[in-house]
Amino acid sequence: MVSIIHEDEEVIAFLDVQPLFSGHVLVAPKAHYKNLFYVPEELAARTFATTRRILPGLRQATGCHAVNLFSPNGTAGGQDVFHFHLHLIPVPEGQPFPLQLPDPGAPVPSRSELDVMATRIGQAIRQEAER
Repeated sequence: MVSIIHEDEEVIAFLDVQPLFSGHVLVAPKAHYKNLFYVPEELAARTFATTRRILPGLRQATGCHAVNLFSPNGTAGGQDVFHFHLHLIPVPEGQPFPLQLPDPGAPVPSRSELDVMATRIGQAIRQEAER
């Protein structure tokens, strides 16, 4: 049993039973896809569009000025429920959020390192599109 926020023929949104903060919502397509890597583009867009429509009401109902969006994809990324879903996490004023970016201890890559990675990603995107 879940506390439903929104439901249509393809997408459902409901309150997380173990919320990080009050009002923590999960948005998921009803059809099963392991994670975002497998969701058809149109359904992913619909899931994100539903998320976008929920945000203003979530912010108003919780009184939060910030709502973070999170989606773990794969075990290494922290995924423990293997059905694609988005977390909408309202962050109360003055509360620390467990994931802060940038990580103050992370090295800052050079511009050339960033450019090399951008090129690699661009080439991989083109190769995947050709398959």
